[in-house]
Amino acid sequence: MKKILNILIFSLLFPVFLFSQEFRYNTEVLFFFDNTEFAKSNLAIDQTMAGVSLTQELGWKFDKNHYIMGGANAIKNFGGKNFLDKINFLAYYQLKDKNTLFKAGVFPRYGLLSDYSNFFFQDSIDFYNHTMEGLYLLKGNERHFIKLWLDWTGLQSETDRETFFIGASGYKKFGKLFFADFQSYMFHFATTRPNVDRLTVSDNLLGQLSIGLKHSNDNGLNNFRLSVGVLSGFERDRINMDNYGTPTGGVAQFDIDYKGFGMENLFYYGQERMVLYDRYGNQLYWGNPFLRSEMYYQNKLYWTFLDNKYVKGQVAARTHFSEGNFLFEQMLTLSARINNDQPKKAQRK
Repeated sequence: MKKILNILIFSLLFPVFLFSQEFRYNTEVLFFFDNTEFAKSNLAIDQTMAGVSLTQELGWKFDKNHYIMGGANAIKNFGGKNFLDKINFLAYYQLKDKNTLFKAGVFPRYGLLSDYSNFFFQDSIDFYNHTMEGLYLLKGNERHFIKLWLDWTGLQSETDRETFFIGASGYKKFGKLFFADFQSYMFHFATTRPNVDRLTVSDNLLGQLSIGLKHSNDNGLNNFRLSVGVLSGFERDRINMDNYGTPTGGVAQFDIDYKGFGMENLFYYGQERMVLYDRYGNQLYWGNPFLRSEMYYQNKLYWTFLDNKYVKGQVAARTHFSEGNFLFEQMLTLSARINNDQPKKAQRK
């Protein structure tokens, strides 16, 4: 490992010295603690997730808007016996200008899909899946944008199934208050090679279209958002092409943040989702497992006690209403980030 790290550092620094390009770096530490009290639920796991991760990137910037970056992300679970529980190699090309962000390779995931709610990606994805392997394109600005992305999550082998995400999202603001947005992805869950167990290919498509109003100001109101929309999907196992599900329901969201104190609300009412969950579980579905019921409400109360260009810390309490029960969750997250792009605030969601 030490030899590989030395080769990586030399490979990154040598072109900098040779061509006198601009040296870039990024260092981020994320601490997370999430205690879920879900013992009464038949849909979600009662557990505690706690750990720390370190992301270190080095590289260079050339020709004003082009970057080549490399590094690693390592995760350590609290209380575990392993020195490191997970380590991911990072290597990617980036194009960045006023209205474009394009990445190709293996790159950090933080902030890139922050417009997606946990209806699409449950909390454990943010805690343990810190990288994307593929492509990412953002075109636009704060008033209107579109995103296209590919994340290759599983390489087909004798024991592992081929899996990948293809996603698209967009946002458009009308005037000072009103907006429309959408988020979508398709998750492809294929077979091993050779397919000795006669596995079948499954697909999970999910999309949400919303309209609403959003506002912020310089007097302490960091965010006010109220929206309603439709969450629809397409789910099937190709063992029977005529047997598929198109679960659809209504969604509502209400968020407010005033001087670091805030509340987030998510509501779903409609058809039960994740129809193949009993067979594939989290292998096929990365979203919130509470959507397997016809009605679900989530409330989050939080205090952002640190928020500047280097550090963001938040303590939160969540209440979930599902299957006629109130379920509780406590969270504490803190991220510290240092780089020479000098962002205005920490970018992690």
